[in-house]
Amino acid sequence: SIKTMPFSIDSFPGNYSTGEVGMFWDMSECVVPDELNDAEILERMRSSISDSGHRGHVSIYVYGDLTGHHFPSDAGVKLNHFPAGDKYAKETKMLEDVVAWSAENPEPSTLMLITGSISDELADVALLLKTRKNYHLICVEPSPTPTEVILIPTRSGGGN
Repeated sequence: SIKTMPFSIDSFPGNYSTGEVGMFWDMSECVVPDELNDAEILERMRSSISDSGHRGHVSIYVYGDLTGHHFPSDAGVKLNHFPAGDKYAKETKMLEDVVAWSAENPEPSTLMLITGSISDELADVALLLKTRKNYHLICVEPSPTPTEVILIPTRSGGGN
């Protein structure tokens, strides 16, 4: 099974610090905090990854009900709108995108999943990428209350 790991200052060891990062964010389960707009949360995510030692390219995929959200058009983010309640279609698209992204990005690459829950199918693919393609895997989930996630690196050591 997949465990959520701490997102820490050494989250990108060795060659992973310059490899590709694929960030797959389920916005319906990990919402943008009220005090931040969409551009600010993207900047905070990118800064957190950079502050954690990563110097390579980051691809960001966002899934969920995007009604009322305004992501900057120049942010390089792939947006996937799913009306509230369309969980199966959203999870299927996320799985397809992870598989397609992994086909284009050899090791050392990092798969980052930001989601409240991971489907069995996505967990299986993530674990295969970790074991068969030597991917680095980072899972981030929201705290139980409230359901929002803000990536803030810590100075404590984390595991792989």
